[in-house]
Amino acid sequence: MTFDTLTSMGFPIAALTLIFSGFLIHIIRFKTKFKQKKFYIGFFLIATAYLAPLIYIPFDIRSIPVSITAVLYLFAYVFLSNSMKGNLNYLFKVMLFANLLLTAEVFFYIYQGYLLYPEMDFYHRIFQGWNRNLGWANINDMCFYISLTFPSYLYFIFKKPSTYLTWFLMIFPVIAVLLSKSRGGMVGFAVVAGGVFLFFLLKGNKKHLTHGLIFLAFTALLFYLNREILYLWYDELIQSLGTDLNSFSSNRIYIYTEGLKIFREYPLFGGGWISIYSFPFAGRIFMFHSTFIQALAAMGLYGLFALFVHYYQIGNFMIRKLNLEKSLFLIGYLATQIHGLIDNVQFSVPYSSLIVLFLATWETSELETSFTLVNHRYHIIET
Repeated sequence: MTFDTLTSMGFPIAALTLIFSGFLIHIIRFKTKFKQKKFYIGFFLIATAYLAPLIYIPFDIRSIPVSITAVLYLFAYVFLSNSMKGNLNYLFKVMLFANLLLTAEVFFYIYQGYLLYPEMDFYHRIFQGWNRNLGWANINDMCFYISLTFPSYLYFIFKKPSTYLTWFLMIFPVIAVLLSKSRGGMVGFAVVAGGVFLFFLLKGNKKHLTHGLIFLAFTALLFYLNREILYLWYDELIQSLGTDLNSFSSNRIYIYTEGLKIFREYPLFGGGWISIYSFPFAGRIFMFHSTFIQALAAMGLYGLFALFVHYYQIGNFMIRKLNLEKSLFLIGYLATQIHGLIDNVQFSVPYSSLIVLFLATWETSELETSFTLVNHRYHIIET
């Protein structure tokens, strides 16, 4: 998707019209009363930061659809937080299903690349991939969505410690990210996998730890028997590093430099969401490949301030009365934000939409947790 194609998206615009018509009908039918909720200020500031550059930059129709997306996030958050009743158990089910679906899509990407190179041996074929764009996202995006939802496996491991199915399913996203050859994706996934492993060691009870030891032994055996893939993966990783910092970062140093030039020209409110269009690397909509560079270039210091307020509200809510569910969300969220230091995460439309949904669900859930701490270890609350 580029700025040139954005204004010709007839179907998505029609779909959004239907969605928000549904919101409007619900408001009229049930006479929803709106109140300011916990995350309102952060979303409101970000929405105004998206719009502020429109005051002084030359008018361009291509900037309108992107600039109003944060207003839609704000509206969706206000609507959902005032009209829904959250269910955390259902939310984690959705996260687990989404993770499996994303993993399957990555495997399809790998399989298509495998079919394109019949002359190669098996190990080289599975690393070829099939383009790097899966339509709605590229392979880097797929990896950080997998990272965001990966802690959901641990939720069901703690909830049903006697089953091995969840442990078995957990292997697939690990393999998918490794075979994706996404270096940024592997950074974020390494953080989430390390966080999940550490949380499991510190908070798992005896039954969890026993099953986890069996799973680790099985996984180690699986990778040992297929160690040729790991050797090849390492060789591919070394070859991808390039000869200088800019090539190592896939041209990101140049992109960051251009983003900071825009920020210096428009320090207070930024150069707007199509400021990147004046540079030769313009293509996908959010292309500064860093959360903070993107905020500074597009929204200036005000946008960065709005982002920090948003972070503070999330951190304050999650850390207060910290429990298993909040801890798992924070592990996935922090992993994706670390990935966002070198890629397009925070301001991508699917990611922002998911965060709106997650926060509204958390805020409106009547049941805060399904677990209790016994000697610093989590146990399911029997009902």
